[in-house]
Amino acid sequence: MRPVITQCDYVIVRHIFHEMLKIATAFRGGSHVNPSTRTATPRGLGPRAAGGESGYLRSSRNLAKMIKFAPIGACILLLACAHPRPPLQSSVAIPAIMIKATSHGFSSPGDTKASSFTQQAMIRPASADRSQACALPQLAAAPRQSESVGHYLVLSGGSLHGAFGAGFFLGLQEGGILPAEPDVVTGVSTGSLQATFLFLARQQAPQDRDYSWQGGLATQGGGSLPAIRGGRSNVEDLALAYSIRKEGEILKPVPLGGIGMLIQGTKGSLAPLRRRLLGLISPETIREVATEACRGRKLFVGVTNVDDGQGYALDLTALALRAYDGNATPQLMTLVRKAYVESLIASSSVPVGAKPVRLRIRDFDKNEHRINLFIDGGARFGVFFQEIRAVQAANKQAGSGSGDVTLIINTRLTTKTWHDGDQHDPKEGWLLMTLGLRTVDILESQVYHLSVDAVENKAADLGGLHMSYISNENIAGGEDPDDHSYHGKTCEDWHLVDRQALHPIQFYPAYMACLIDYGRERGRRGEWNTNIIGTEANAATQVEGTPDRGRQ
Repeated sequence: MRPVITQCDYVIVRHIFHEMLKIATAFRGGSHVNPSTRTATPRGLGPRAAGGESGYLRSSRNLAKMIKFAPIGACILLLACAHPRPPLQSSVAIPAIMIKATSHGFSSPGDTKASSFTQQAMIRPASADRSQACALPQLAAAPRQSESVGHYLVLSGGSLHGAFGAGFFLGLQEGGILPAEPDVVTGVSTGSLQATFLFLARQQAPQDRDYSWQGGLATQGGGSLPAIRGGRSNVEDLALAYSIRKEGEILKPVPLGGIGMLIQGTKGSLAPLRRRLLGLISPETIREVATEACRGRKLFVGVTNVDDGQGYALDLTALALRAYDGNATPQLMTLVRKAYVESLIASSSVPVGAKPVRLRIRDFDKNEHRINLFIDGGARFGVFFQEIRAVQAANKQAGSGSGDVTLIINTRLTTKTWHDGDQHDPKEGWLLMTLGLRTVDILESQVYHLSVDAVENKAADLGGLHMSYISNENIAGGEDPDDHSYHGKTCEDWHLVDRQALHPIQFYPAYMACLIDYGRERGRRGEWNTNIIGTEANAATQVEGTPDRGRQ
């Protein structure tokens, strides 16, 4: 097996260097070697000198060529170099569960690392997962009301389009029609950023959060709905987190453009997002998550392990409880918060757009820790909760009834055409880069469709499914999201304004504010793209949406 490269591949670099040296020698007017006689002739006296061109002029022109092609040579050299792994931000091990879409491709059926997400995360009695920390007074909470219906919230990826999901849930809360409190919440990519706030939708917003960064069009008011403010509810704090004045508040582009990308190994840094999340995932937030863990609820975010190639669910409820294990100290709380935020960053780190994240994870064997490299969970799945059927079968054996799933797709499920105009016989050419990007888009769309279809089919079997995505599909008289009007412009117009004025890599501030508003209005009206309510699920889905300390 080829060893991992930790520095420049010297064989490649040496070859490239020698090739560049030969080119440079030719360009600067050095000796020309006659291949038949193997004798050197000064460039100024070679065959072209007979035409009367001075060696000085030819050397100047060749030097200009060398300068012109130097950046290409530099890029090739940089491509031959590997980047060091990023530093570990927290020494706390994050409980991780491998997600298996099938039973194939694993070394042995009994391998605990390959145990199913269902068996390890869902079927075990909740009391078996509770740590001694649950006996602490600060984690005391009213017990959950026993129900025969299981409730699950599944959140997809979608990058900047997560603004829609955040706005949609804020609208549901404002309309008093939040779905039932979920037993389990799972999130991928931008869905992982939403997961904590929606997990705590019925708890008061912690008072120790930092909102010094808040701003953006959504906080200015003037639209048809009230301006968004921090500290009023967890759901509103989520919408606020997607309100930005410029892309640099979430993603900071690396300097020097393409050259900087090769040097840094990424187009941008998520350091601004990391700071924003550390201000929101406060000690009180961790306490609330740990309290809900003691009530038997679970919160997972999906990541992809670059080293073993598998998808993992990181158990953030178990991680939050870790802050109260043994002698709970402020130092331990800080380490847990950092590990928590790094889990969210890892789930949102799309290669090239952001660097991978190094995490210490703990498999089921508590004595086995690994430090691996992780990227966006969307590389493996668009949403994850594929094994709902097995969960429900186990619940029925235990005497419980059906269940319902709330599925939020933070993107569009349509694949746009590559070119505008006539699609019967397009005449546009293609470039290697654009074709490659188009292929990535198609593969990503396929991953999302397969993941959503798996959850949708299984959720429908349970008896209840509420699904929402960026489209007016299946909504009578529903508004096209591109045509939604916000502060005098449509969302499509705002996207164009952002692109022309700011040239963002990925995050379009005014367009995101428009998506928040679009989702918010749809949520207030309770406009789901798919709404299947079973007999038992129906009685539990419409609940009061105002956050308070009393649990449903």
